Amino acid sequence: MVADFSDVIEESNIRLYFSLMKKTLFLFLFSFSVLLGQNNKVEKSTLIIPPKQIIRIDYPLYQGFNVKLWNRSKFDLGISARDRKTDSLRKGFGLAKGGNTILEVNKQLYLQLENRFLAPLKVEFVLVKGTPRKKKITAPLTPQRAFYLENNTAQKLPLRIPGVMNPTLDPFSRSGVDLPNGQKIYLDLSGKRILILTVSDSISQGDRIDVASLINMALNKDKE
Repeated sequence: MVADFSDVIEESNIRLYFSLMKKTLFLFLFSFSVLLGQNNKVEKSTLIIPPKQIIRIDYPLYQGFNVKLWNRSKFDLGISARDRKTDSLRKGFGLAKGGNTILEVNKQLYLQLENRFLAPLKVEFVLVKGTPRKKKITAPLTPQRAFYLENNTAQKLPLRIPGVMNPTLDPFSRSGVDLPNGQKIYLDLSGKRILILTVSDSISQGDRIDVASLINMALNKDKE
């Protein structure tokens, strides 16, 4: 009877051992799958930009960086890349509500996010890996012009910049753009496009251009 009882205990221990092994293996596989899921998940950073405020995002130890941004607000978000030393504008544009974009911020530049409104803006962003560019022989680059389009009226001004974006300037606001010479900018007037500006050397870096004046000149020109 003692021997039989010992056999029962030994058999019970063996079963317990394999049961524990199965649970341990399950926990290991579960933990490993969760770990893989966490590694594949992209963690976004969230910012709340107070009204009429500017936020600067910089990674000075990086040789430039690419960032993807989501505008989770009900108003447009001002986005620009600026020189670290002089704060001068290198490129800039407005991101419409609910929109997203990927911006390349080159070496010696920082990212600036601007809230021009009286309500806070919610922004999400994440750094993304850059894609290697294929080497190719290209013609000399067309000079770029970084300047501002200003709306000094109480009305919204819908614009069309072919191949770039279709911004709508809110009342008493401005939008930074970085465009090549020859780029045309149109007013969208009830579905009809009216040319108001062609970018040229006459525009200096950082100029502020009154869009309403351009529209008046274009409309008066059509009447002549």
